[in-house]
Amino acid sequence: MTDLQKFFADADRIKKHERADNGGSYDAQRATEKIISLFISNNPDMSSLAASFADYWKKTYIDSSADMEGEPTAENLDKLGAMQSILDGETFSTECLSSQDWKELCSLSNFEAEDIPMDALEKMMMIFVDKQAF
Repeated sequence: MTDLQKFFADADRIKKHERADNGGSYDAQRATEKIISLFISNNPDMSSLAASFADYWKKTYIDSSADMEGEPTAENLDKLGAMQSILDGETFSTECLSSQDWKELCSLSNFEAEDIPMDALEKMMMIFVDKQAF
């Protein structure tokens, strides 16, 4: 199991426990916050950038959802997984990101650049250049 597969499995587990631990009542907001905490904790060397990515994800895809009770959907989790791939310096599963997503993630990375380990920053910048996110 890859780190990304583990992230998806853990996110699914959070959603299931949210429903099971609350008598069948699902609180999408609470589940989303737990998944965001998982995402940030998976990136201890870049926690500030991970928090920025997660905040962007929540505002763009979760908070604007017409069906809040169904959030986060598999499609929206795929987007957060794509952001995890970028933080890992990979492009696996990033095809779901829009050009606007790429530009915003690049901008957030530039803003946080001084706090990102140099090797991780180099990998991410190569990805952003390849995706023409500047």
